[in-house]
Amino acid sequence: MNTESDQEVPLPRNNGEKTKRIDLGLATLSATAAPGATHTPEEIACFCDCTPALIASIEARALRKMRKKMAAQFNINHADTAELRRWLASHFRP
Repeated sequence: MNTESDQEVPLPRNNGEKTKRIDLGLATLSATAAPGATHTPEEIACFCDCTPALIASIEARALRKMRKKMAAQFNINHADTAELRRWLASHFRP
C-alpha cells in the first residue's frame, strides 16, 4: 500500500530559486547541527522551505544513485539489494 510519503514527488526543474533555497537550507542545517545528528524529513523541509515528501523523494533518488554507482564500481548486481547489503556489511564494518 502506497502512502503519500511513499510516492515520489517530482524534483523542481528549471526553478533555480527553489533549488537554491533547498541548497541553502541544507547548508544551514549542516552548519548548525551537532556532529552525527540526524534529522527527520519534516525538520529538513522546514529549513529548505519545501515539503517533507520532496525531501523523502530526493533522499530516495540519491540512495538509488549511490547504490547503482557502488554496484557498478564493485561489480555487484545492484538489482539485488540483499546482495549489495551483504557486500557492504562484509567490506565496511563499523
